[in-house]
Amino acid sequence: MSVNTQQRSTSGPTRLSLAANYDPELIPSLAAYPVDEVYGKFLSDGVSGGRPRYLATPLSESDLRQYISLLDRHGIAFNYLLNGSCFGNREWTRPWQKRVTALLKKLVGLGVRRVTVSTPFLLELVKRRFPEFKVKVGIYAQVDTPRRARFWEGLGADAITLESFSINRNFARLAAIRHSVSCDLQLIVNHVCLLNCPMQTYHQNGFAHASDDTNTLFIDYCLLRCSRLRLTDLSQFIKAAWIRPEDLAAYESMGYTTFKLLERGIPSAELLRRVRAYSERRFDGNLAELLLSYGFKEPIPRESHWSLRHFWKPRQASPLRLKSMLDLARLQGMLSPLPECPIRIDTLQIPKNFLDGFRTLDCASLDCRACGYCERIAAQAVSISPEYRSEVLKKYEEIDETMATGKLWGV
Repeated sequence: MSVNTQQRSTSGPTRLSLAANYDPELIPSLAAYPVDEVYGKFLSDGVSGGRPRYLATPLSESDLRQYISLLDRHGIAFNYLLNGSCFGNREWTRPWQKRVTALLKKLVGLGVRRVTVSTPFLLELVKRRFPEFKVKVGIYAQVDTPRRARFWEGLGADAITLESFSINRNFARLAAIRHSVSCDLQLIVNHVCLLNCPMQTYHQNGFAHASDDTNTLFIDYCLLRCSRLRLTDLSQFIKAAWIRPEDLAAYESMGYTTFKLLERGIPSAELLRRVRAYSERRFDGNLAELLLSYGFKEPIPRESHWSLRHFWKPRQASPLRLKSMLDLARLQGMLSPLPECPIRIDTLQIPKNFLDGFRTLDCASLDCRACGYCERIAAQAVSISPEYRSEVLKKYEEIDETMATGKLWGV
């Protein structure tokens, strides 16, 4: 990437927290915008995280030290993720305790001074043993009420990521939470998760165990299920509680000044596009380009022999049956570039007063069929390539068949 040498923008949000892809050439460009921190973790460190290992970027200790040093020279912090929702009860064992203590000591030596956790005991552990760390609570803690926010602040949290998947458009709840605590509050702005997702707990626990050192096969059933649902019900793309760049001021007016941008490991050009859009508070075009973690024109960096390393587990599942999942990943642009994103959310077809449709609603208490607001907008704004949709849905049916009948495991 070319280096952007312009001065740091002052027109954007107060602070952005950005996913790491560990591209050193991206960092000077980020310095032109209000990027306060970049977040990530080692592929394997003995402590569960919030993404499966196959989505992580291989990174040596030396690599991370150099990366953090470069970030520091540009005034950007690194936030290390210890954000697994479950540790399999190993946190109560001597080996795990030694491992996490050694990891935290290593992070201090690497220059890390911020970590993110999702379990209360780990927050207390870090604060007691390593008070030099600022600790942020991750979204998997599911903080969505004033009481929950006060609980975490009482434990010593310096910042809390709210349960953005469900409450980003619940303005009464957001205001109440903001008034209840004094610590920093963070919102995730560019996710496409299902509203009040019924699979959320199952999904995040699956991620926790897929990021540890057990090396078991992880099939992202929840991603398969919700991705298929979005292709059959386009209104889900509108119901997902993302925040448009144009609407940041509505949240800042309530006292929210930190916004988190996803997704780890995607191309640098896409990360910069997201930073620019939310800094300039404007994006004209296909909103899906800011939300999706796949379907890019540039390749997504993968380690050598990626599929063999993470999915060749013949004792656990049939490699032949797993091939259909890899085929699906290719179709969606998860393994190779696509000439155009097949999913389009036309920003010009989303009303300028879009948020007003939610200000007096509690979506969690409504039957969407009785409202229809998101359906009406989706009918105008969301479109999918018919060929892509047909081919991908066919592949989903094939995968469902192999899993539900047991053919994937030969049972």
